[in-house]
Amino acid sequence: MKNIALILFSLYLIPNTFAQDNLHDDALTAASYAYSHSKKAHGANNVFHTQEYADKAVEALLKVEDLADQCGCEKANEIAYQARVDMESSLNQDTYERSRYFAKRAKDLGPQLLDELTHCQASKGAYDVAEDTGEEEEEMLASASQDVSDKQKELEEKRLLLEIEQRKLEQQIAEQNRRKAEFEAMRAAELKEQSLIKSKAELALQKLETALQELSVVLNDDEAKFEAQDYVRSENELINESLGDTKNFYVNRAKELTKTAMQQFASYNAQ
Repeated sequence: MKNIALILFSLYLIPNTFAQDNLHDDALTAASYAYSHSKKAHGANNVFHTQEYADKAVEALLKVEDLADQCGCEKANEIAYQARVDMESSLNQDTYERSRYFAKRAKDLGPQLLDELTHCQASKGAYDVAEDTGEEEEEMLASASQDVSDKQKELEEKRLLLEIEQRKLEQQIAEQNRRKAEFEAMRAAELKEQSLIKSKAELALQKLETALQELSVVLNDDEAKFEAQDYVRSENELINESLGDTKNFYVNRAKELTKTAMQQFASYNAQ
């Protein structure tokens, strides 16, 4: 009779235990996302990105609060609430320094929140199955405790994998930002050199054009007319071309001017 009652009790207990585990799993997942977004908010380099990630962290922390309340994890609920308040304060700041300050406060609560949820899951699971009714009950308790321990290890592995993936992503973003900064620096230096070449080349072409016009006057060659060439450009035109393109442009203009001069002076005859 005792064994039958124990079996019925176990059948009743197992679904409730699994339901609690699911709530704890969801709470831990939401807390991991909140912690990840909090770190991004604190690590951002401007107020806009700080508050963008802070907003995502607030959303995740709200979910943690609700799940922790359903699980009866009061301490975790309090920590999630405090982290959310700090992160909402980050959203309400109008300077990068103040926004980042509150984001850091919320971020620092992340490990505490994860530890508290993990501890709560273990203690709740143990409480649900703790019924000292003899050897068979003790066996059930040992089995349930082992399940909780295995589940806790599984969750810890998932959390570690999530942190590893997060670090990889952050490294990729940092590398992309580094390459972008290098490219922008190189492009700025190239554009500066293009601008210098533009100024010198246009001045040289202007002098060459003037010299050819003066030569035609000296030679009384009425047919030689050197009209202004289309070699003067704006700075904006340099943006969409490379340094080599800029050099080629002025080289071609010099060739055209020289070719025109050769053609016009070819038929010159001294009077």
